[in-house]
Amino acid sequence: MTQLSIKQVEERLGEVKCPICKANRFGIDSRTATEDGEWKAICIGCHYMFPVYTDMEFYVQTQPDIPYHLKEIPCQACRHRGVSLDFRAVLSVRESVYFVTCPGCQLKFPEQSHLESFE
Repeated sequence: MTQLSIKQVEERLGEVKCPICKANRFGIDSRTATEDGEWKAICIGCHYMFPVYTDMEFYVQTQPDIPYHLKEIPCQACRHRGVSLDFRAVLSVRESVYFVTCPGCQLKFPEQSHLESFE
């Protein structure tokens, strides 16, 4: 799995909206990075903070349902089934988003996770 830069993650976070103010501009402070791949993202509009996880190899190994779920996600462009997981963001207790890449056409897109929604 590819290690993404902070700039790449910030750009891709712009594909989703802040759960508080609905803006789509986020920043990541490199000082918040931990050894296990957790970063803190902050909304530029309202300063809401949420975790971003970049160590997807460990995540996929420890969550047995994830590989099966990733195989079922269709690409938004070419409709190929099966994507690679680049990173994930837990925007709120009810919203987690996978940032994925289609191996067929290389389209990068966010996918709502229904496996991590808590009520």
